[in-house]
Amino acid sequence: MRGTGNLKALIRYIVYGGLLCLTAGQASAGVRVQAQVDRSSPIYSDSRFTYSIIVADGRQPENVDLAPLKNYSPSTPSTQSRTSIVNGRTSSFQILSYQLLSPAKGTFTLPSIEVTVDGKSYQTNPVTISVVEPGTTKQIDVAMKLSSQTCYVGQPVILTLSFYVWTDIVRADQIANIGIQIPFLDDGNFYQEAVDTQFRKVKQTVLPINGQKEYVYQDQLLHKGVDCLRIRFTRVLIPKKPGVLNLNSASVAADLAVGQKQQSRNRFFGDFFGSQYEYKRFGVQSDPIQLQVQALPQEGKPADFYGLVGNYTISADATPKEVNVGDPITLTIHISGSQYLKPVQWPKLEKIPQMTESFKMPSERSDGKIQNNAKVFTQTIRPNRDDVKQIPPIPLSFFDVSKGRYRTVYTKPIPLQVSPTRIVTGSDVESRQLPTFGKKIKAVREGLSANYTSLDALVNQHFSPLIALTSPAFIFLYAVPLIGLLSSAAVRYIVTASPHRKNANRRRRARSHAVKRIRHDAVDHEKPSQQVLLALKQYIVDKFGKPTGSLTAMDCGSIIFEKTNDGELSALYQEIMEETEASEYSPMAFKLTTEKQKEIIELIAKIEKKVK
Repeated sequence: MRGTGNLKALIRYIVYGGLLCLTAGQASAGVRVQAQVDRSSPIYSDSRFTYSIIVADGRQPENVDLAPLKNYSPSTPSTQSRTSIVNGRTSSFQILSYQLLSPAKGTFTLPSIEVTVDGKSYQTNPVTISVVEPGTTKQIDVAMKLSSQTCYVGQPVILTLSFYVWTDIVRADQIANIGIQIPFLDDGNFYQEAVDTQFRKVKQTVLPINGQKEYVYQDQLLHKGVDCLRIRFTRVLIPKKPGVLNLNSASVAADLAVGQKQQSRNRFFGDFFGSQYEYKRFGVQSDPIQLQVQALPQEGKPADFYGLVGNYTISADATPKEVNVGDPITLTIHISGSQYLKPVQWPKLEKIPQMTESFKMPSERSDGKIQNNAKVFTQTIRPNRDDVKQIPPIPLSFFDVSKGRYRTVYTKPIPLQVSPTRIVTGSDVESRQLPTFGKKIKAVREGLSANYTSLDALVNQHFSPLIALTSPAFIFLYAVPLIGLLSSAAVRYIVTASPHRKNANRRRRARSHAVKRIRHDAVDHEKPSQQVLLALKQYIVDKFGKPTGSLTAMDCGSIIFEKTNDGELSALYQEIMEETEASEYSPMAFKLTTEKQKEIIELIAKIEKKVK
């Protein structure tokens, strides 16, 4: 039993046991604070384990001093509130659960920490833990490399960690609870960012790295002669200081099936302890690597240099190029040449004398966007004189690693044709002559018309169906409704078949389609988690008109937050999607129970209410 979902459930049982002990042992006491560790499975070296603080009969702590646990790299806590009744007495509990990083093999004591509740300080009890080493196996492997082992301060270096696992194990659902630890990422020697352009079209999933959920990329290949699934984690590292940096080994641990497990026949425990395999923890470590970081030279450093290291190009364009004084011109600047573009900043146009002398520029401007391997900046400028002939060259300074010196590159000047603008004065308005309009007099015929008294003046008005069918007046009366009916049918057909109407119908039915897939299709499928994942993605596509490309859990969470402005709903939606994605490697990470179905369906209903 190694699934994330079942592990969470087991932790809850253990925590409840601690709550009962607190309640039964100190029924007459006031606020009590206790610390405990999840012991449902062994604690392995360089792996995360759960450390919980339980506050009985008190409010949520105002402060928890984690300084004594700093060597264990505590994560941000998850919080829960619980109520229990023992011997007729009702007690409330506040539970804070942290993920701690275990040290090397041995026995350790987690020290007492200070917890502040309602302005009063309490000390938790020390907790002793035993840390063991995971087993070793050829079925998993890990390797770590840098894009370059020498660089300058500020030069981006790409770290790639590759985890290999035999494909047969993955297909048989015999691996679970993959955890990756890269200790040197937490030592403060680097600025870190996600890679901008790599692996955009490769399948993504989510795995815990240093206790945090991170996106990784997967593909399939031969590794050491065996068909393997490769999982890659990449990170941009930007060194902060010069020197030799020793990057210690990264480690990967996972639960692997070591044999069949007899199913429990207990109806209560069968669902919880019903894994068909017996699991054991295994781990692998990568070789350590070194990074030689050189300091940037001071000689020749341009005044506008702000830290770019690499090789960059800059270009610009403007539209329109024929304007009057004061008319807006859209200036677009493209900066490219480096794989990593996030450090690229707005060119300082206000530092270019020709720009400030010839153009008016707003102080506010939009952030740059990364498009087609370039960072694009857009700015509106207005010429303030009619003798402006061009937009001057715009500089970009960087340290060129290949040449070992600073360089400044420029955009090409953009020619403009600026015409003067005539200013209308008050005298112009006063002197303007308005045109006069006259009407021609039309002669109207006057006098008496003739009066006829003969019977010949009378017309026979007897109704005849034949005459009615051929009469223009009757043709108009019965033809107009018929034409209207046919036109209405045609319009209805065109509107119904229009893309706009189809999208509206799709949005209206998005919820019902998702619920049907979760309630019926997923239950009957051999991999329910994948059906739930598809249902959640398709709901976003149908409801919000998003493209049917590779939507990630983070993308969906961001879309929901944008549409609902509800962080709790978006976080829960993203978390459920991440659990279903993780179940591909950890089959027990997501289990579609009746309660889980209800939770997901209710979540979709809440989103529907928010977006209406």
